[in-house]
Amino acid sequence: MKILSLVAMITAGIWLNGLYEHGDGRETAALLPINEPSSEAYNLNEAKKRGDVIWGYEDYNIERFRDFLANTNAKKKDEIRITSYTMEGDPIFKDLVFDGEKFYYTYDNSHDGYAGQDKGIYKDICSEILMEEPAEPAFILNGCSKQIDAVEYYLMQLEPEEIIKKD
Repeated sequence: MKILSLVAMITAGIWLNGLYEHGDGRETAALLPINEPSSEAYNLNEAKKRGDVIWGYEDYNIERFRDFLANTNAKKKDEIRITSYTMEGDPIFKDLVFDGEKFYYTYDNSHDGYAGQDKGIYKDICSEILMEEPAEPAFILNGCSKQIDAVEYYLMQLEPEEIIKKD
């Protein structure tokens, strides 16, 4: 009986700590935060070299975000990393993988020295990216399976002139 209980606990732990496919095509997102190794922390110059979309203190590679939006609107697979930095220089990573239908979102603030009890890695599956307030466009994820207030579903904000692709 103890072995059966242990197996049940381990199985439940695996299911709760990662994306789980039910076998019928349905997926659920991990409960948040999950116990997963964090991304390697790196500075602003390294983020630029890696091609990250950088938002916040300094905006960089914004055209890549516009391309990502265009690809997802066309139902083309794509992925990006949005990196921002705290005032202390700690990175916060937002990874988005679009499979042609859904957005797989990972939010990692595990390197933020001041994140408090919400520090960790969060994952969710979302259906769309919305643009709020056209005067000051903010992009957020919507239709997420495990939307939790502690997780930042706010991707970034752009000036109106940054949204229009410059040739």
